[in-house]
Amino acid sequence: MMLPERSPLWKVFWLYGVLPSNLLWLAVAWLVDHHQRPGLTLLLLAALLGYTSWIVPAVWKAAPNVKDPRYSVMAQALTVVWAINTVLIVFFLGLQMLRTLMAG
Repeated sequence: MMLPERSPLWKVFWLYGVLPSNLLWLAVAWLVDHHQRPGLTLLLLAALLGYTSWIVPAVWKAAPNVKDPRYSVMAQALTVVWAINTVLIVFFLGLQMLRTLMAG
């Protein structure tokens, strides 16, 4: 099990945060763009919310693990902005997917 408080910030931010999140968003974007499987899209959106609720505190716990504290602040700020963006997009895409499921 990965313990963020013992991991380098770069690893938590980039390898556990940015990379997986972008891969999940890529899958969601492909499904939406190709009008495929709204149920699966909703499942991925729910996974993104769960993942986001995990990565924000993980970045916070790893933030002290840097030599330059400016990187801590930048990583925390970027993660919070990313989380807000994720919540908003999940909300609006989720509504669209629910509408699609109910109509079809």
